[in-house]
Amino acid sequence: MNGHCPQCHTTVSVQVRRDDKISNHHCGTCDTPLTGVTAGRGKGRYLCPIDAGVITLGQTGVRLDRPMRLEWRPGRFGRHYLDEPGQFDSERLDRVAARVLGPGCVVSHYFAPDRGLPASGETQAGLRLVDADPPGDPATWIVNQPLVYRKCAACGSRTPDLPECHVPTEWTPRQAYVMRRRGRHNRKAVPIAPGPYPPGSLACADCAPR
Repeated sequence: MNGHCPQCHTTVSVQVRRDDKISNHHCGTCDTPLTGVTAGRGKGRYLCPIDAGVITLGQTGVRLDRPMRLEWRPGRFGRHYLDEPGQFDSERLDRVAARVLGPGCVVSHYFAPDRGLPASGETQAGLRLVDADPPGDPATWIVNQPLVYRKCAACGSRTPDLPECHVPTEWTPRQAYVMRRRGRHNRKAVPIAPGPYPPGSLACADCAPR
């Protein structure tokens, strides 16, 4: 794997064996302990205000650099002409509620305003982000913040700390066991305390009561 020297700012290739870690290896120039280097381009996770899905900035999400508004554009969809949005696009429009997405807002790359479209893209039906003119009061703009992950009160798995993930009443987890460790042969089922857990505690999607 690659190791990074925080002192020399150099990257070196290091052979890290099982049960070893990169910090046990040192820079050959200044003898500073190395740190790990991640290959991903992720810059934080966000909740897309349009489709309410979790996105990663730099991978599946883009940051807007100007005020924009979501609108439906009628056009062709396959062999048919659509003059009004379907169920899913209507839900997305209702979720934004005609508000302006301000600079710094992170949205799914599917809605990136500058993404490449085919020559017939302008005649296709669908949702588009367009420049907000006029942009309106900046206090009303939507600008999402990076998601904060915390442990589920029952199983301990990482889950977004969102209001809808907190169970308002006393609850018991739906699952009785959780799989721990990685690898095909090292995984094992660990029992979960049946609870009940206090109102307002955080629950992951697998533990939250329906």
